[in-house]
Amino acid sequence: MRAASIKNIWLRFTMALLYCLASLCCIVSHAETITLVGEDSWYPYSAIKDGQNRGFAVDVIRAAYAAVNIDVKFIATPYSRCLMLVQSGQELGCFDSLKDAKLEPDFIFHKEPIFKASVGIYARTDSPQSRVSKINVLELHKYIIGITHGYTYGTAFEKDTRIVRESAPNDLSNLRKLILARSDYSLIYTRVADYLTSTHPEEFKGAVQQVGILVEDNLYVSFSKRRPESARYANALDQGLRQIKANGVYATIEKKWARPEP
Repeated sequence: MRAASIKNIWLRFTMALLYCLASLCCIVSHAETITLVGEDSWYPYSAIKDGQNRGFAVDVIRAAYAAVNIDVKFIATPYSRCLMLVQSGQELGCFDSLKDAKLEPDFIFHKEPIFKASVGIYARTDSPQSRVSKINVLELHKYIIGITHGYTYGTAFEKDTRIVRESAPNDLSNLRKLILARSDYSLIYTRVADYLTSTHPEEFKGAVQQVGILVEDNLYVSFSKRRPESARYANALDQGLRQIKANGVYATIEKKWARPEP
């Protein structure tokens, strides 16, 4: 009788364990996975490094979605293609985007920003423009302004049709055009410019300097209006961002990227 009782107890325990394992497998198999497109050359925010998407924004987005039980796969493209893929509905979301007059009508945006960043105004140190004190967007129409293809630079800049723009395929090319006097000023996010000048000292050390701030603003994931699930994933990102900002995970990621690896 005692042996039978032990056998029954063991049988019930085994069945309960199998049920738990089956439930866990069911949960794992139904875990949501989404794909987002990040820029391929915008380090330290988002870039391809060692064959994978890396950067501050990549880590923040991954952590925010993980907080609400959503896995994220990342693919990387130039930013202009990133926007095109999302606007056409081929992909769900693109990062990192300003919520400005040019983009807001065509995309769905979440409310909680991924981060805030500054667009610097840069000049050659040997040019007359370098001696202008704190130039701002209202004065840029007097000059040729270097920009990166597909980027937007805030509502004031985008609406000023008087500004002559010299477009480059990426920020590195943008800086090189400045050095070659193809532009009078170049617009580049300050942390990106810091990274480029530190990794290309033979080209830029002592040759360019920041002379102003165009805009300091929040950046987001821009979601497709052609995808019915976009609003739900935008809301989920907001929820996750609020969680990781409250529990210290966001601060840990910020500390990690305060001095980005080369």
